[in-house]
Amino acid sequence: MLISFLKKDDEDGDGGSKFMGKSDIIFLLVLGALIFGFWYYHTSTKEKTYSHYAHCEALFATDSFLEAKECYENAMDLGYRIDSLDSIGYHRVEKIDSILTNPTPKILDSLPPTTDSDSISQTLN
Repeated sequence: MLISFLKKDDEDGDGGSKFMGKSDIIFLLVLGALIFGFWYYHTSTKEKTYSHYAHCEALFATDSFLEAKECYENAMDLGYRIDSLDSIGYHRVEKIDSILTNPTPKILDSLPPTTDSDSISQTLN
């Protein structure tokens, strides 16, 4: 049965015409509940993803590299994923791997061996 928004002819003989029947109202309520349910699921999943990535970034900023790597790897299984967050996650995992395999920064390898801290700061400037 389709939605009956048009006035029908008086078949029952009750003298009045209905704008919508009971089945139309139930259909619209179910449709509204489905739309609201989808919206709520989408926003809660999106919020969970953003908070998970914020937690991973906080771990990375505090130099907890093993926990941050595990956090970013777990982020790949989240329900809401967009390309920019995925690229951040993959980039961070690669960076953590390079930090763990080679803990000395490249800039220190290129500096001349000196004992004076002022000469190092002059070299960096």
